[in-house]
Amino acid sequence: MHHASNCPTMGYTRFVVLSLTLLSMSAVWAESPFDGKWRINHEETDKVAIKYKDGSGVQGNGSRIKPTIDVGLGLPLPQRIKQPPMSTLAASDPDVLRCTTMEIASAGKKIRLDYDQAKKETLVKGDYRGRTTSINKKRIQQKYKTTERRVTKTWSIREDGRLLVSVKINPSNDKARTYNRVFDRVEG
Repeated sequence: MHHASNCPTMGYTRFVVLSLTLLSMSAVWAESPFDGKWRINHEETDKVAIKYKDGSGVQGNGSRIKPTIDVGLGLPLPQRIKQPPMSTLAASDPDVLRCTTMEIASAGKKIRLDYDQAKKETLVKGDYRGRTTSINKKRIQQKYKTTERRVTKTWSIREDGRLLVSVKINPSNDKARTYNRVFDRVEG
């Protein structure tokens, strides 16, 4: 009788099985923890919502026109006036704040986001088209600014396995606000 450990084909079989196991594990490790389908959890979102006081509107007198000042010879010198926005349309909230479902798919330096199977967004790691995006296993973060405001969007996995999305909007003439959304992973 031969021992199985001395059999050359048995050793080869163990090697193949071990190699396949390691390959499949490395594929799992390479996948982003954010990848997959997510659905908003209203109850958890309410728990992390930041409460704001009434009357916290635009600061100041609301006028963009500054009076002129007479100096010396009576020549009017205008003070610096902040340029009004190019568009009269109000800036819209990021799609991640308005969606109920989200699908995340990562591929190298890019992350594709699909909101409610209708709106799509692609994040590119680094500086790309006026947006700075950082991606790692613990967090995805994108920052950008416009003439009206600065926006920071952050995706992170909570200890309970849920996805927390925080969006900080800092308007030029108002206090910064942070909006939080919590999503559950959808299996299948």
